[in-house]
Amino acid sequence: MRTAVHPFRQTPEIDTMTHKHDNAQKKTLMIYEFKGFRPTIHPSSFVHPQAAVTGNVIIGRNVYIGPGAAIRGDWGQILIEDGCNVQENCTVHMFPGTTVWLKEGAHIGHGAIIHGAVIGRNCLVGMNSVILDNVEIGDECIIGALSLVKTGEKIPPRSMLVGNPAKIIKTVSDEMIRWKTEGTILYQALPQEMQKDWKITEAGNGPAEPHDTAGEADRPADDIRDSGPGSDPDIKNYRTWEQTKDSRVEESSQPYGRRKYTVEEYLAFEADSREKHEYYNGEIFAMAGAKMDHDRIVTNMIVHLGHKLRGGGCQTFTGDFRVYVEANELFTYPDLSIVCGKPLTRNDDEMHLMNPTVLIEVLSPSTKDYDRGDKFRLYQELPSLQEYILVDSKSILLEQFVKQADGNWISRKHSRLTDIFRMETTGAGLALEEIYEGTQFPKLTI
Repeated sequence: MRTAVHPFRQTPEIDTMTHKHDNAQKKTLMIYEFKGFRPTIHPSSFVHPQAAVTGNVIIGRNVYIGPGAAIRGDWGQILIEDGCNVQENCTVHMFPGTTVWLKEGAHIGHGAIIHGAVIGRNCLVGMNSVILDNVEIGDECIIGALSLVKTGEKIPPRSMLVGNPAKIIKTVSDEMIRWKTEGTILYQALPQEMQKDWKITEAGNGPAEPHDTAGEADRPADDIRDSGPGSDPDIKNYRTWEQTKDSRVEESSQPYGRRKYTVEEYLAFEADSREKHEYYNGEIFAMAGAKMDHDRIVTNMIVHLGHKLRGGGCQTFTGDFRVYVEANELFTYPDLSIVCGKPLTRNDDEMHLMNPTVLIEVLSPSTKDYDRGDKFRLYQELPSLQEYILVDSKSILLEQFVKQADGNWISRKHSRLTDIFRMETTGAGLALEEIYEGTQFPKLTI
């Protein structure tokens, strides 16, 4: 018989299910060997007797598998890392030769289907969602209930998806991750609670008798309430899945850790996406959707600058046009780009601008630090860039950065509606009152 070495600690061959339920309960467990593969389940985890676990399945520590779940490792391997939960009536399966991988802390809601996919660390898959073959969900994503993620989708970390087919609607905030993590912690504690206080019984005709704790100290050492898997001393020496990966003999079909994307993969992904994503250093980042004042400011600047630049040899491009920084392979969508002279694009594709003269970003609370810091440093590797302008969307503030002959940048700030700023490179001037026209936040005119 071929079996996998237990991935958490070196022990003698374990039974297909290591929970110390009584014999009546043990007979009900639906754990099945298939083609020499026997499921390996850490004793700290709880698999409900009405869940079916078949074949080449490895389940880590403190995992909860709910009733009605079908986890079928018959045609490939299923890895369920530490702290995951697969709730009632979920299905985890694949086409032949595929590995399904639920990474640490993944939370699979009631009735969801995971078919041949990789679910990233600390993700939430909503109730009755369907994740199809060869999908890779990045870490800390949230997928809304009843969503369908199409075959082959590569979802960047911290994305929120909803719909059928599912689309990225925004970036997952720190607050949302805290909310998700707190909910998952409840399920990570549930296996111990189930092993302590759960048992098969018959329905009673009245209130249950209170638990008698008298003489509990004299109970035998092998009693399920004292020495079951939930109280295993080894759990005090908890190690994450990553810390124990060297002891595994089965290898996943995917590399361990966050996946890096090539430029070509990003461009193909973006061509099929209705949402915008930035690319840098092999990673893909979903862009947050713009709020109303942000959009008003962008529209005002397009209208006024387009009129004032007309006929002067410079032209404006909107936030739907990508900028490519060849020196660091950044692909991004500035809110506005201005080119003085002939626009140059990557491989003459007329899609990826390489020689902007002026870049303008409208700041949102979630992006302002990045736009002022790392993004500006990346933009500075554009030889053509002469001016960088930041416009706050929550207060009256315009910051203007101008490149000097020695390569240094000087900055100016404008913070009154009556101020007029003038671009050094184009000569076009705008009153802040024109920029902030129609915005809703309180404005001062002095």
